[in-house]
Amino acid sequence: MIFNFLSRKYKARPDAPDFWKAYLDSFKDSYRKNTPISELRFVVFDTETTGLDLKKSRMLSIGAVSVQGWQIALEDSLECYIRQDYKPDGESIEVHGILPGSQEEQLSEEEAARRFVGFCRNAILVGHHLSFDVAMANRVLQRLTGGKLLNRQLDTAVLARRLAGAGQVYKQGTFGLDNLCQQYHIPMSDRHTSAGDAFITAILLLKLLARLEKRGVRTLRQLL
Repeated sequence: MIFNFLSRKYKARPDAPDFWKAYLDSFKDSYRKNTPISELRFVVFDTETTGLDLKKSRMLSIGAVSVQGWQIALEDSLECYIRQDYKPDGESIEVHGILPGSQEEQLSEEEAARRFVGFCRNAILVGHHLSFDVAMANRVLQRLTGGKLLNRQLDTAVLARRLAGAGQVYKQGTFGLDNLCQQYHIPMSDRHTSAGDAFITAILLLKLLARLEKRGVRTLRQLL
């Protein structure tokens, strides 16, 4: 019965694109829960969007970087700008600096999705306030493939709160990315770009993991 459930979970619909079938196949070799943190591949990612409304907002860009063996692998990174068929509002341009006619290579939504899931494969997905970015990615993927991201997920905001301790009342924004960067002495270069925020979050992840290791957190099971 469990086998049948897993088979359905990793089975693509007949008309799904090849990149989605390849992504699902990568989970045939998923990490065991006793895998040491040092052997895990994390993909830290961030999206920049036209707003915060999941139903109306569109994805402008996606940035991701790999973390493995306690190191950020800059050579194993991804940055995609998505071609828009309309002009973003002034607020999103001001924050992200992304215009429809920018110099960066702009990809179709499908090509960006193909590159992203091909980059992630079966890695542990990491982000700061990750649920929004995952929801945005899933919205695109459901439209293109009928499926959603299957990766295990880790939120650096949740990890930071875990380290801070339960049973306390914290001010709003205490676990925001800007505040945590100040607390952990992380330079905020390229803030509010998807690639920049992914890199900043990757540095934060390593600092949090180092502190968790000192508390005895050394495997995937203990981390999640």
